[in-house]
Amino acid sequence: MTGRTSHASEAARAAQAIKQARLIAIIRADTHAEILAAVRALAAAGAVIAEISLATADALPALEQATDELGDQLLLGAGTVRTPRDAERALAAGARFLVSPGLDHDVVSFAQRSSVLHLPGIFSPTELADALASGAVLVKLFPAGRLGPGYVRDLLAPFPEARLVPTGGITTANAGEFLDAGAVAVAVGTALVSPATVRDPEAVSAALMQFQSLITERTPKARPHGD
Repeated sequence: MTGRTSHASEAARAAQAIKQARLIAIIRADTHAEILAAVRALAAAGAVIAEISLATADALPALEQATDELGDQLLLGAGTVRTPRDAERALAAGARFLVSPGLDHDVVSFAQRSSVLHLPGIFSPTELADALASGAVLVKLFPAGRLGPGYVRDLLAPFPEARLVPTGGITTANAGEFLDAGAVAVAVGTALVSPATVRDPEAVSAALMQFQSLITERTPKARPHGD
C-alpha cells in the first residue's frame, strides 16, 4: 500500500507541476540524437516539463536516456500514448506522465492501475464529460488551434471543474488567449522545437522565453503579508 500511495503522490506532484508551469514542451523528432538535442536545449533554456512523442521509433530509447541524463531537471513524460502497451513501455523508459491524442478507456484504466498522471485527449463535450467521469485530473484539448480559445470558454461553461490543456497549433500568437480563456496550461510543439531549431539551443531558448513571458503576465503575484 505504501508503494501505491507513493506513486499516487508522484502523479499528484506531476499534475501540480504542470499547473504551476502552465507549459508543456512537446518534442517530436525523427532520430534519437535529435530528441536528445531537443531535451538538452529545453533543459538548458530553463524548461521544466517536456513530453516526448512516441510517434517515432527512436522515442523510447531517447526517453530512457533523457530520463537518466536530465530527469532531475525536467519532468519528462510520453506523448502519443495510444495503447496500454505504449503506456507500459513509456513507464519502463522513465516517463513520469502520459499524454494521449484521444480518449481510450484501456489506457485510462492502465494509468489508474499504475497511479501515473494521464492526460487523455478530447475534442467534444461528450468526450470531456467521459474523461472527467473517468477521473481525469488534466485533459488535453486537441486539436486546439483549429478550435480556438472561444471553444475553451464554451467547454468550461458547463464543465467549470475541467482543467484543460490545449494542444495542437499553439503559438505565441494564441497561447495567451487560450490561458485567458481558462486553460490551465498549454502544450507547445513546433513553436518551441521544430526541425529547424531542434539543434539550435539559442532558438529554443528565445522561443521558450516568449512563452514564459506570456505566462508570467497571467500569473497573479503573491500578496504581501498583511494585505
